[in-house]
Amino acid sequence: MKKILFSTLAALLLTACSHFDTINKDPYSLYNAPAEEYVHPIVFKTTRSSIDIFRNNTCLLMQQGVNHNTENTSRIISNYNIAEGIIDDAWLSYYIQYGNAIKMYDQAVADMSSPVKSVKQNAKGLQGVALILCAHLMMQITDTYGDVPFKEAGALIRAVGEGKYTTAYDSQKDIYYGIIAMFEDANKLLGESIADGALSFSATCDKTFQGSFDKWRRFGNSLYLRALMRVAMKVTQDEGGVIEFNDGKHDDFAIADKLYAIYQSYLAGDGLYPVMRGRQDRPMVHFDKNNETEQTPFFSLTSGSWNAVTACTTLCESVLEGTYKIFELDSAGVKIKPFGDKLLWQATAKKDMTRASDPRYACWFRKLNGMPTQMLRDDHEFYYNHFRSGSGNFLGGSMMRGGETEVDQVWGQIHDLQNASEYPLMQFSELPFIFAEAGARGWISTITFAGVQTLLRKAVTESVLEWNTYFTESSDEVVNYVNWVMQEKTYVVDPGIPAEPLSPNNAKAAIMTEKWIAQFFIGIESWCDYRRTGFPLLKTNGPAAGNDQILPTRMRYPSDEAYRNVDAYNKAINGWLKGSNNMTVDVWWASTVESTTNREKGRQ
Repeated sequence: MKKILFSTLAALLLTACSHFDTINKDPYSLYNAPAEEYVHPIVFKTTRSSIDIFRNNTCLLMQQGVNHNTENTSRIISNYNIAEGIIDDAWLSYYIQYGNAIKMYDQAVADMSSPVKSVKQNAKGLQGVALILCAHLMMQITDTYGDVPFKEAGALIRAVGEGKYTTAYDSQKDIYYGIIAMFEDANKLLGESIADGALSFSATCDKTFQGSFDKWRRFGNSLYLRALMRVAMKVTQDEGGVIEFNDGKHDDFAIADKLYAIYQSYLAGDGLYPVMRGRQDRPMVHFDKNNETEQTPFFSLTSGSWNAVTACTTLCESVLEGTYKIFELDSAGVKIKPFGDKLLWQATAKKDMTRASDPRYACWFRKLNGMPTQMLRDDHEFYYNHFRSGSGNFLGGSMMRGGETEVDQVWGQIHDLQNASEYPLMQFSELPFIFAEAGARGWISTITFAGVQTLLRKAVTESVLEWNTYFTESSDEVVNYVNWVMQEKTYVVDPGIPAEPLSPNNAKAAIMTEKWIAQFFIGIESWCDYRRTGFPLLKTNGPAAGNDQILPTRMRYPSDEAYRNVDAYNKAINGWLKGSNNMTVDVWWASTVESTTNREKGRQ
């Protein structure tokens, strides 16, 4: 752990705003800089890691994509047969940026006494920005691994040259209470900064929000809303729904009361906890394929590597009208049950439709067909080799990549998922999804079922428009799809109960299923929501499913923690992990009766 945090100090990815390109080419130089100059490098690197983790890990775990590279199918994430260390980059990259955010906060505190008037004026607001970044990064780390270094990790970053090389792990409950405190402090600091007339810092140092403290405050409170929902079920089950800090600095509160306060600000567009007001307030992070230092993590991937991830049938069946006609065949070629120990896939299988109903699909995948998950290696290879067009091309829908001549087959539009000019760190549509769920659970009593329906319609509509910018809210393609979601699409709450259209009985399943789709390319969010609620119900007991047929509940700690941070690592392994660095023990906020029950249904 010390190695990572020490490298944070030796490899700060920042310098003067105008020298971002230079410092990214030489990341092992240490620079002293005003607090504002930390912002874009941290945001850029965090987003870059987030989209990389989604494509290479989350979309495969969450049955949105399948890796059809048959040479690697013995150890693939979609089968939960995950090699140790496969996601170590999340630990390393996020802790480095967490260290940078702490240094930014300390610099902003020091800037309070700066003789430069503009620097001093902006210092309080920049403290708030730094706390938002710290909180967001720590959420990514603990949500991936569980109990991790937090309190001592922060102190360690500041302890340059003191010779301490290890740090304790904190419980996820304590970490989340610390994260919530950060968001409260950030909201207060940014509110005070704005009230004092410090409205912005250098736009050159912030390509996301152009230095607007108001937009940073709205983004921070939107993340705060996410954090509250992450822990709400667990705190409601175990703590009566009350967050108790016991730190002498923050007031205890009921989560329902806080959700209501944020909801009132959402409705008003302002208030005590202002949140994003629309797509214009999203944190859209700039990338540039023509600039070496601002390229996506996918820029240098060959077409073969990029196309190795294809659409999963689970996602396709949720966003495309119709049902897949893929059957197991007996020796006489007769169609029998769709799953078995030995799967032989009909080579001509295709959907019983001619176009996608979801306008987002064409932004993500280039063909209409998906590929099943959790197949044995031989079946996986057989499917890939036989499910082809007459010209020999695989019929699975590979992820979009840009090009002036690459028009999608569905709407006739051009999209570039591989090297887009910007990617969202968070989507605005997440807010109405959250409020819809809070209403369905009774946590915001003023939201009736009619209100839940309105919020869900808003969330799905916004998500479609966040991705497919060719359409507007009134476009027939958007209206028809959203009407189908609200009136005809069916949702499963239990394998033994027939799926039905949206109703009070299946509202939670419907909301989380639609949110699972909408969180495409947003880091680990769909994985977190699944672990938290158990929705959407996902089949996890396919023929090749590993990890005891459990969709991983966490990622393993990096392998070098076992010998670099021995005492803390062993305490975690022999404590909350019950003896091994496994992927089957729930993180704290996911260990609820409701979540466990729903996830078990996927193995029925």
